[in-house]
Amino acid sequence: MASSSSSEVCNTDTDKSQTQSQSTSWIEKLPREVYFDVLSRLPFSSLLESKLVSKRWHASVKDPGFGNVHVVRASENNLCVLFFFDWPTSKLYLVNFDQRKNGGALETAKILKNPFGPALPDFELVGSCNGLICLYNTESDDQLFVYNPFATGYRMLPRMNTHSDSRVSRVVFGFGFHPKTKEYKVIRIVYYAQFNYDFAGAVPEAFVLSFSNPTWRNIGRIPHMLMGPTSEALVNGKLHWLAIQGETSYRDIVSFDIETEEFQLVPQPDYDLVNPRDIQLVTLRGCLSLVVANEIWVTKTYNVPASWSKEIIIGDYVPPSYRLDMAPPFRRKKNGYQGKALRVLCALENGEILYQYHRRCLVSYNPVSQEFKDHNVQGLPIEFQAIVHASSVISVNTVLGGA
Repeated sequence: MASSSSSEVCNTDTDKSQTQSQSTSWIEKLPREVYFDVLSRLPFSSLLESKLVSKRWHASVKDPGFGNVHVVRASENNLCVLFFFDWPTSKLYLVNFDQRKNGGALETAKILKNPFGPALPDFELVGSCNGLICLYNTESDDQLFVYNPFATGYRMLPRMNTHSDSRVSRVVFGFGFHPKTKEYKVIRIVYYAQFNYDFAGAVPEAFVLSFSNPTWRNIGRIPHMLMGPTSEALVNGKLHWLAIQGETSYRDIVSFDIETEEFQLVPQPDYDLVNPRDIQLVTLRGCLSLVVANEIWVTKTYNVPASWSKEIIIGDYVPPSYRLDMAPPFRRKKNGYQGKALRVLCALENGEILYQYHRRCLVSYNPVSQEFKDHNVQGLPIEFQAIVHASSVISVNTVLGGA
């Protein structure tokens, strides 16, 4: 009897294997475009596991053509939040919002391995785009790295040979992708100090590096005093910054077109002046949006002044997990996000607005029910900077030209 039972188990396993093999074989016979479309709809974790199914599946996931298809789905279905912490050493954490538990609790944050080793012991974030993360060396802002934490390899971008003879006061970065040209670019805007070491009167120079031809090009001077260390919103292939007008107020929105490499002022809504630190640009559902204190303004038609409307007002709320008695660690305070009490990250699929509260809590707000939800992430430090990240299979070695 034992022998018969064992035989039945073996037969069952064989049947399952044959069924899976037949299913895999059937899928692999689909046209390339359809096949890629099917694979691109898998959750990201399942997609990584699918590379073990067959040689063709493995090759397909690594195919640059599939990477382009998948990255569109990734922005829709593979929402992650990237957490950055810079004390005592720089670290990156990742939480996948597709793996939320019941009750709003999240998976424990995953620490991303630092592949750079001694080459980049301490870093700051430039940004995340299509699964690629751009970082710069804290001690040397002309040393930038790009990598995908879920694909092998990383690349250090070429360093700039020289700046102007003037003293460099600060550098503003931008990193983005243009959907029409399929081009990734990094921009560095260099501000030079005057004789009194004040950059307020200096005219900055802009330098651009294209991934297809990774050399730095000086594209001229710009008449804008951009705020913050990096661009805040990528919309329609354009990077966006807030800029100062005069000496005290944020009153301009400046865009940089990744295709034409031109700067332009963008019309903005007529809002009441507030503390400059309480204003923020963000992309919500593909639209350029402006956060003024707790108000969210959205422009439905880009570059049309009348299309701005006040869509959401986030009510007063202090998360229970927010602890005033927990002293933050000593920090360099370089990244410019320290003072914002409320930083909007994105709009979730269910319509809720996800935001960061005082660098310590993650909260979502439902504008219909006006309810708040705390997202308790295990394994994070006391304070952090959060940005939206869409996991993808794009390899930096595929999109970055030059050896």
